[in-house]
Amino acid sequence: MRKILMVILVLAGMSGEASAKWFLAGGANLGYLKDHFGFVLKPSAGYEFNDRWAVGLGLGMGFATGDNGYGYVEPYVRFNCWNNDKVYLDLKGRGEFLFNEGLGGGQIGITPSIRCSLNDHWQLYSDVGLFGAEYLDDKWRPAMGVGSLGIAAGVIYNF
Repeated sequence: MRKILMVILVLAGMSGEASAKWFLAGGANLGYLKDHFGFVLKPSAGYEFNDRWAVGLGLGMGFATGDNGYGYVEPYVRFNCWNNDKVYLDLKGRGEFLFNEGLGGGQIGITPSIRCSLNDHWQLYSDVGLFGAEYLDDKWRPAMGVGSLGIAAGVIYNF
């Protein structure tokens, strides 16, 4: 994972004027799933195509009480619905996949998100809820609301 982030940083630095489009983010999810409290550490990197659209990929580790931990992969597309140059309201189309000796769980759907810009480079963000489907106990089921590990918060650094 460190190698992937390092490659993204080098590419962002070499891309000149387009480097303002790259971003790194880091955060955490907290929640309760199957009688266990859990959290996920969420480093990610991405690229903003324009003022409305961005794509990214998160790789990380998750932990739950009574569990040995699991790997985490989250590709996403972010659409900015509204902003006033300091506050941004977004919708994220995302897939979240948790691996622990195979696919341990996952979610696919739309997540509402809010970002607050601190300056030209730093932003705070929070994602709450999911409207889509959740994979748990070897089956897919509808998922709406905050649900399992449905609250995330973190920071974004824009190059």
